[in-house]
Amino acid sequence: MSSRSAPAPRERWVYALLAVLVAVVWLATLRDRPLFNPDEGRYAEIPREMLAGGDWIIPHLNGVDYIEKPPLQYWATAVSLRVFGQTEFGARFYTALAALLAIAAVWGTALVLWNEKTAWRAAAALSGMLLFSIMGQLLTLDMSLTLYMTLSLSAFLLAQRPSEVPWMLLSWAAAGFGVLTKGLVAIAIPAAVLILYSVHSRDYRPWRRLRLGSGLPLFLAITLPWHWLAARRLPDFLDFYFVREHVARYLTPIADRGEAWWFFGPVILAGTLPWTLPALRVLALGWRTMRQPGEFDAPLFLWIWAIFVLVFFSLSDSKLIPYVLPAMPALALLIAVLPRRTLQRDILLSAWLTLIISICVGAASFYWPRLIPASDRSAYFLLLAQPLRMVAVVLLVSGAFVLVQRGRDSTRDAVFLGVGWCLSGLLMVRAAALVAPVYSGIGLAAALGAADRQAPLYSVGTYDQTVPFYLRRTVRLVAYRGELDYGLQHDPAAEIPDVDRFLEEWTSAAKAFAVMEPSMFDDLKNRGVPLREVTRDAHRILAARQ
Repeated sequence: MSSRSAPAPRERWVYALLAVLVAVVWLATLRDRPLFNPDEGRYAEIPREMLAGGDWIIPHLNGVDYIEKPPLQYWATAVSLRVFGQTEFGARFYTALAALLAIAAVWGTALVLWNEKTAWRAAAALSGMLLFSIMGQLLTLDMSLTLYMTLSLSAFLLAQRPSEVPWMLLSWAAAGFGVLTKGLVAIAIPAAVLILYSVHSRDYRPWRRLRLGSGLPLFLAITLPWHWLAARRLPDFLDFYFVREHVARYLTPIADRGEAWWFFGPVILAGTLPWTLPALRVLALGWRTMRQPGEFDAPLFLWIWAIFVLVFFSLSDSKLIPYVLPAMPALALLIAVLPRRTLQRDILLSAWLTLIISICVGAASFYWPRLIPASDRSAYFLLLAQPLRMVAVVLLVSGAFVLVQRGRDSTRDAVFLGVGWCLSGLLMVRAAALVAPVYSGIGLAAALGAADRQAPLYSVGTYDQTVPFYLRRTVRLVAYRGELDYGLQHDPAAEIPDVDRFLEEWTSAAKAFAVMEPSMFDDLKNRGVPLREVTRDAHRILAARQ
């Protein structure tokens, strides 16, 4: 490795210390805010019920079968809850670790394929992307899927080089773990990208390096056992899981997540900050092949990967912001290998953008009360002014540092800019604790004392996904199905189908509690139903039997 491709020893120590700082802050902020509704509540409660019920084959949510997704993340989170306790940290640890490992995978891939400076730039680009740093703090399936798809991509790229390491087997294994995390998308995207790369470049040598004889059996050994066991337990599993949750969810609006075809355009523009300009550059120009005859073109493969992820999910009738996460590691690597002068220019422009954003955020924090529309939730959002000032300061320092350097070292500039944005993203997520009543049912759960937690608890016309986790018990559903419809079809006794039947139980109970929306509470109160308000948050009321 030449001196120009390796940082000086002092810089290497600085970069390593900054990486440790980011990792420590990344993990330290996991416990600072309640679980979000609905995703974090759902993906914490399913593993909690695994531990409580002992069923590690069929996931359960609120006591009924829930097989929309495979169980690998539930298993890992259940282990985390066992080790760290049933807390926010324990629930989020696996997702946060997946994000940090994805950054490490990008760093290692760039180190082997290019050099150490490129590795630090790639890690800085990925960790600093606004959407990536925020989603690395939230308990969803998308970050762990991104980890396994990144490992599969990285190992595939490394397998194209002569090596004694069986990288291709790691690629197959990672794809298998991705399938066990979120389904067939984890193998469908890599397969499609390989086909497109071969057709575009007329390079079919990667097919000879797939090691199908050992890789495919390894993939099947990872993915088949759970699917086989689940199909034995649930006769309609294959139809629901593959037909409805894979094909119909992608091709039809049954998931009620329809968005315009251009939905992910603004997501990429905002989600790749501060690297929006270089990200757009590599997306627009990355198709240009740079390989010598007889060489595998890793940048072209990365470009096809990023483009295909965006197009694949744009064509779906089910769209959510985190779906683009698997494209971001590829974008980070492409940004890191931009020509030196182009990268220096883009980093300076990104620093100016950072400076402008910091000034805007800082100014907004001082005029915050005027910017927040008047509502019953305004008091919560007014508390965000102080955290916004902290974010503004971090961004200001980061952007100013790069501008003072005047592009003398693109690696150093990229690292400090990336770290600044990463810490700013973590600060923003941490500040969400101030608006907890808007997105979490922790206040409802806390209002139930220890003596009341064994009393009947109903959820009427709604389902707060965080309440069961905090109470460490399920609730009795009333006139609500939603995503629990499949499980309730198999266990009709787990619900009360209408409010009138609920009232029969409610009026005869000596002590009972119910969670409901304010409109339901007012309606029942007007009907003379014996109930009183215990507490409320921004969405729901906890009521008690009078």
